[in-house]
This record gives sequence, C-alpha cells and structure tokens, in this order.
Amino acid sequence: MADKRLLLVDDNAQYRNAVKRNLTLAGYQVLEAENADKGLETIHQSDPHVVITDLDMRSHDEGLHLIREVKRLHPSLPIIMISAVGTFDEGALARQYGAMFVLSKSRIDAEIDTLYKGLDAIFEQIERMRRLRERVDECLQSGQPADDALNQELQAQLQSQDLDAGFKSAVYEMIDLLDSSHPGDGATAPEDPTIYLDALAETLPNLKQMDEETRTMLGLAESLQQSANASSVSVARNIGFSYSFAVENEVKQRLGRKVNRLLTTNNVSKLADQLYDSALRNLDMFFNQYLIRAVQQKNMELNSDITRQVLERIIKHGEKYKPDGLKALGVIIYCWGRNHEFANRKGKVIIKNPLGLKGLDDDGVTELSSELIRLQHLRNPFIHPEFSEREKTESVRAAALRCLQLVSQVV
Repeated sequence: MADKRLLLVDDNAQYRNAVKRNLTLAGYQVLEAENADKGLETIHQSDPHVVITDLDMRSHDEGLHLIREVKRLHPSLPIIMISAVGTFDEGALARQYGAMFVLSKSRIDAEIDTLYKGLDAIFEQIERMRRLRERVDECLQSGQPADDALNQELQAQLQSQDLDAGFKSAVYEMIDLLDSSHPGDGATAPEDPTIYLDALAETLPNLKQMDEETRTMLGLAESLQQSANASSVSVARNIGFSYSFAVENEVKQRLGRKVNRLLTTNNVSKLADQLYDSALRNLDMFFNQYLIRAVQQKNMELNSDITRQVLERIIKHGEKYKPDGLKALGVIIYCWGRNHEFANRKGKVIIKNPLGLKGLDDDGVTELSSELIRLQHLRNPFIHPEFSEREKTESVRAAALRCLQLVSQVV
C-alpha cells in the first residue's frame, strides 16, 4: 500500500511528536489526536488504516473506552495500545475489547521493532482483505458462485488462529454475502415450514401478503429457533441466515424495482457524489458530520464506515452495482428513501426521497435502514462474541421481525 495512514491518540504532545517522527521516517502518514473524542472525530474524517492509542489520558482507562467505541463503529479497524501505566489486567482487557497487541510505553525503544513488525503484518492483511473483497465483488456483480480457490482461501482466513477478530469479521461477511447470493444450501427445511408461522399472525399482521419464499424461510427460521439444539454454533448460523434471507427477500420484493430504477439511472453517480468526496476518498465532510449527529440522536447501527464502503462501490460500479446484502440495502434506504438536507460549502444539499418510498414516514425509513444493518451485524459471530448463541439468535429473530413489520408497510 502506498498510503499507510496511522492515527496516534495520546495526550502527551511531546511523546506524540517523537513517535510521529519515527513512524514518518519509516514511511507512514501519521495523524494525531489528543484524546478519545478527537480520535473518533479524526477516524470519521480521515479513515486511518490503523489506530495506536495510549491508555491513560483524561482518565486512567480512556484508551480502553476508545478501543470499545472504535470496535463498535468500525469492527475491522486494527488497534494497537501503547501504555506507560497499564496493568496486566488492563492489557488483557484491551485485547479482549479488540486491540491486536499491547506494548509498554516505557520499553518502546526496545519494542519498536515489534511495533514495526506488527504494522507490517497489519498492512499485509489489509491488502489481502482488499484483494479478497475484489474477488468477492466480481462474483456478486457477475452472479456467479465463488470458485473453489476463493472459497478455500476465505475458509482458511476464517479458521486462522492468528487472524484478528476484526479481520475475521470482514471475512465472515464476505462468506455471508456469497452464501446469500446462492442460498440453496443454507439449511434443511422441514416438509412444510410454514406451519410454524401461525404464532406470528399478531406480530406480523401482513404475513399472508408476504412473498412465498419469505414465508418459507421465515417458517424454517422459526422451526430451527424452537429446536432443542438452537444454541449450537452451526444451527445458530442457519437460524441467522434463514431470518436474514427472509428479510432480504421481502425487502427486494417490495423495494427491488425502486432500488434498481435508482441505481440504473444516470442520476446515481450524481446522487452519490453529493455524499462522497472523491478527492478525500471519504464521505463529504458535511454529510459525515450530519450522519454522526443522526446516528447519535437515533442510536442507529448505521455509521460512516459502512456508508462510505457502499457509496464507493456504487461510484465504482455505476449502473452495474448490485446491493450486496442487508447493510448495502440499509445504506441505500437511509440515503435516498427519505427527505433530508444538510449544508456544505456550496449551500444546501436537499434530498427528496429519490427512491420514491411510500407508507413509512422519515423516522420509519430511518429505523428500517438501521434494523437491516443491525440484523446483518447480529448474525456475525465476531461482532458480539460476549453473547451466547441462544442470545444471538433471539436478538436476530427480534430484529428480523421488526424489519418485516416495517417493510410490510412500504407501498
């Protein structure tokens, strides 16, 4: 990678300057922040590849809070913690929260080679992820299943004992997207899975009007959810896949023509350019600030990182772009399925529901987009490792049913 951006978060300006000098000489572009809040702001604005943080800043464990928040918003962003005062327990917590490794600030001269080796390994993995994602994108765009070589490489990455959980999460999502695009071998259905749907009539009053395949996959999910072995990892994965496929199928049945019409018009690049700054290779600064405020106010699962990824793929593929999963659908619905505006350097950007969604007000559209993204996150075993499989499947079920309640109102 030619552009290797690091974010250094430390309240000691003298220490930041010394570390920045060393890293710059080693070929890295170093961004700086003096505390966790500034660090998160810089991540949103500048999209660094790696975060290096101190532990003790305005509070003795501020670095731990930063790690948790970064991993919540950007699960695959690698983090390194360097601390002068951290105890063994705090170092263990940093790794539990998602730090790839922890170094001692007092021994940084002795450990600088370890830092450089760690950074080399991280950037090699980032490049590997980029190449894998390009191959997955090619399969999704062509509609062809992945070949054996790609499947084997993805599985090898997923099973690697040395791979960081954030990178595993990214690999899992690639596998999930490929599975979702060819759902034939997800789970074994009972003879008539729809017999499990009667109990949902009150929760989903429009159930009988839903697509037949939606009902079949929802019935399968319900039957698996009620099974005695729903806590096993393999069954939990099938439960998550079945609920998610039911939701994705119903969203595409109800919104598919609107989404395709939007994405296959000449306007889609102009619409994306309103929200994305190609010169910065990131979200438009003003849209990003607007999005951050909206996420905080509505407690949404949507974030800048997810939105940026989807907009980049729309700009890259143009009219050939196909929404690849629940997250992509959630971003498209949020950006273009509602009325909103924000101010930038040129004045107001006004977006008036170019998708043409009807039946939900703007708050309902916002909730639908957030729940779609939340559903995809919940079925990822590396996003919430602290939850049991049973807890995950119950959360997946609740999110899926809420998505179906909302999308059934769209006309």
